[in-house]
Amino acid sequence: MRTLFHRITLCFIFIALTVCHVPYLAADPFEIQMFDGQAKVMQPYTLISGKRYRLQTVSTDNKILSAQWFLAGNLGRITTGDPAILIAVFVGEGNLVCRVNGIEQSVKLSVVPASKIIGSSGGKLQSPAGVEISFPKSALATQQKIGIEIVPSPGLPPAAQHLVHVIRISPERLVLKRDAQITFSFGIDTKPQLYFWEMFAKKWVPLRGNVNANQGSVTATINHFGIYTLMAPAPADLKRVERLQIQNVTFSPRVFFAPDRHRLTIAYQLKAPDATQAFVTMDIFDLRGRRVRRLFADAPQYIGSNIAQWDGLTDNGVLVRNGRYFLVIHAKMGSQRAAQRKLIVVFK
Repeated sequence: MRTLFHRITLCFIFIALTVCHVPYLAADPFEIQMFDGQAKVMQPYTLISGKRYRLQTVSTDNKILSAQWFLAGNLGRITTGDPAILIAVFVGEGNLVCRVNGIEQSVKLSVVPASKIIGSSGGKLQSPAGVEISFPKSALATQQKIGIEIVPSPGLPPAAQHLVHVIRISPERLVLKRDAQITFSFGIDTKPQLYFWEMFAKKWVPLRGNVNANQGSVTATINHFGIYTLMAPAPADLKRVERLQIQNVTFSPRVFFAPDRHRLTIAYQLKAPDATQAFVTMDIFDLRGRRVRRLFADAPQYIGSNIAQWDGLTDNGVLVRNGRYFLVIHAKMGSQRAAQRKLIVVFK
């Protein structure tokens, strides 16, 4: 009897184990696949901030399986649908988790900025976040790895609405030798405003650009990197004036202290009777009248609010001494000319 009982017990155990394993055998194994357009992305997965990737799972006999997707880590988001789309956003590392019939697999992800090495001959960097920067010749003294990434907003005015991502251009402390052109694509029928995050004052500073409503883009002239975004609505248009003028020149910080760690943000307004653009030259002189740095040279600037930055270096790359300096801004538009001068105090 005991032998018969043991045989019956073992039989029930075998049947139970067989039944329990049926779903597992039906669902496992499967393969996680990721595509950039039509090209398959190979592991280890290194994704570009701002780019979209198609996700799918396939069985061992190459059948596409229905799956649930999850992201572990603040890297982006997944849109459900057929197919599922992973939108890489913030730079960092995490995991992509896929679940099929209760069975989970996980793969590691790394999100990095869109980047390119730009030398003294110039070039162009395009980001899938909808941003493009064009560097002219001699904008950079040496080769630099330039990056563009999506970042969380450091601050948002209550009445503003983001039209595109908040992006950071790195290296953030870099001030260009010659001005570059930055273009944001927004694809919305509106007149947005480009903004720069002024880190010392912790506020958004407007930067006027050329809005191309047909192409859905805004282009502006910059001489520095940092955090930018596009918002709506734009500030009210400036009042019309009879002649070209430079007004409201301000510094942040008011005294340029610790230039080895900070940058001086120079904000100003261009006003004109009917034109949309003027050509600006911006120089810094010492008290003896010797030019120590040229920030802009006949750079095209749009009528309205504009900004520039100074890193405290001379044209030769040497940090200036403590003391007083003069900022001189010249603008020209056809036969019209305008100039402004303002004292800068440097304290190391």
